[in-house]
Amino acid sequence: MTFTPSIPPDLHFSWESQVVQYPRKGRPGVGYFAGETDAGIVHCLLYRDVKGDVVGILNYYDGYLKPNVWETAGNVNIWIRPDRQRRGIGTRLIRAAMERWPINLDQQRFTPNGAAFARRLRADGIL
Repeated sequence: MTFTPSIPPDLHFSWESQVVQYPRKGRPGVGYFAGETDAGIVHCLLYRDVKGDVVGILNYYDGYLKPNVWETAGNVNIWIRPDRQRRGIGTRLIRAAMERWPINLDQQRFTPNGAAFARRLRADGIL
């Protein structure tokens, strides 16, 4: 499959709009966070740098959210702090997610950067 951007630009959420939803400090590396919403739990993997700051976010939607809210079961969203992109953080997050949940790139919706990332993952044999 070729990965084509399909999320309209007005729905590209910024890093800043996402990172404020999580605890500011924590243990370095990949950690789990249960994001409680009005619709249910969004499963989150957070990547923190050596100072404990969040520099990567992966959200996984398991299908237990209320119907017609945000995402389809099995979808993931990934955000990487802009000054930390292209350093392997997204790959670490997707690998950690694959150990927990079934990830299917063919069902995802993509921003232009997300489509390029998915193509690299597929080319590298990660997904």
